Amino acid sequence: MDETPFVTDADHLSCGICPALRLPREGFVVFDRPSRECPFNPADGHRYTADGTPACVHPHKVGLEPDRIAPPREPVVIPAEPARRRRWWQARC
Repeated sequence: MDETPFVTDADHLSCGICPALRLPREGFVVFDRPSRECPFNPADGHRYTADGTPACVHPHKVGLEPDRIAPPREPVVIPAEPARRRRWWQARC
């Protein structure tokens, strides 16, 4: 396996933490966007899959097609507010 990083140009658009700057193409996966399948690890500042493979989440910046598609976002559930009781002086208005 070649140990040369995938991105070697200093003027490239890739993020400063992108695995493409430190790993060859075989060393990381590319998601179409950030997701829970490749969470950010605050300990070292990189994203990894569940099996520990480094992940890039900006394919347009490294010029690659995503090889993994993030699942659709879950809808935000906003709980309904409980009904408010009107006071007798507010009910006449």
